Amino acid sequence: MFRTTDNSTKEALSGQTWIGRAWTSGRKLGLLCIVLLVLLVPGAPQLARAQSDVDEYQVKAAFLFHFAQFLDWPPESLNAADRSLTLCIFDDEPRRQELQSTVEGKLIGARAFQVRLMSQPQEIQGCNILFLSRDEARRQSAILKSLRGMPVLTVGETSNFLSDGGMIRFHLEDGKTRFDINLAAAESSHLEISSRLLLLATSVTRGGVADRGR
Repeated sequence: MFRTTDNSTKEALSGQTWIGRAWTSGRKLGLLCIVLLVLLVPGAPQLARAQSDVDEYQVKAAFLFHFAQFLDWPPESLNAADRSLTLCIFDDEPRRQELQSTVEGKLIGARAFQVRLMSQPQEIQGCNILFLSRDEARRQSAILKSLRGMPVLTVGETSNFLSDGGMIRFHLEDGKTRFDINLAAAESSHLEISSRLLLLATSVTRGGVADRGR
């Protein structure tokens, strides 16, 4: 399985070293990492307004990057040849530029984050993460149904995303980006979500029942 080291996990949660590294690789990602730490880690009230200064989908892209640090895929689902981790989005996605430019080429352990644009659902083969924005609502149910049992982390935005079989759903709470997790859907696709990430979710659905988080 692909997993980050204990040190990198601690850095992602504590923030200090992780933010420092992010700033060295670019001001944009550095700011987004600060935003993530405000939203996910208690104890940084002085930065509580940071999200309002950053585009919504740059923030969500940074969340996607962060999710990958706390997830294990079956080894056979990862590309052994080029050691990439592939985020897939549709090429007609209105926010594709924000999503792609924020995370393209960033490293997670020894793997480089790669964004692949798709034109058809049939091109999902080889994706490790699939992001479906609310603009994909019409074909969301069919896509998620076709992915059941496949080791692809599905992340979306619509109110029925989790009930359709999606794994992580973004929502806004008090003007900030939060997320809910469908743990049963992830486990049925042989994906292991770190308990650390589960603790940061607003709610976690287990066996059809949602437990409220923070």
